[in-house]
Amino acid sequence: MSEHQLTKEVTYKGNTKIFTVEIEQLPPFNPETMDKEKYDETQVVLAALARKKLENQKMEWVFNIEKTIQEQQ
Repeated sequence: MSEHQLTKEVTYKGNTKIFTVEIEQLPPFNPETMDKEKYDETQVVLAALARKKLENQKMEWVFNIEKTIQEQQ
């Protein structure tokens, strides 16, 4: 796993899947284009967006498992 990815293994009702999302990267810090505080805040936001994307993928996967279970009943 790289530092530019989030990875999470999830098990739900006997199914296991590993989810991986990329964290969007900023260019190297340049004080001429952005102040350090804004740069750091932006990095935090990009990490939060990646976590949300991973959570959305997980929820879609769980939904599909539930849908399959319902169809089999």
